[in-house]
Amino acid sequence: MSKLNELYTQLEVIDEEIDDYIETSDNDAIVSDVAGKVKNHIENALFELKCIVDDETAGIYRDDEKDDYLEEEEDF
Repeated sequence: MSKLNELYTQLEVIDEEIDDYIETSDNDAIVSDVAGKVKNHIENALFELKCIVDDETAGIYRDDEKDDYLEEEEDF
């Protein structure tokens, strides 16, 4: 999970840098493309990655249970 948190943190930094670029750029055409084609996708990726991290923290991906019931032989 720590690797996913690292990736999330790095993506947040990139998102903040893109925000700074959008706010300081003088070229409206580039700003429009960056905002529409890059910023929105990064925000979506941040949201989805955060959901995965939260799910992992909640134990959804935990593989504690083994499929013992598939290995058991029953007498009929």
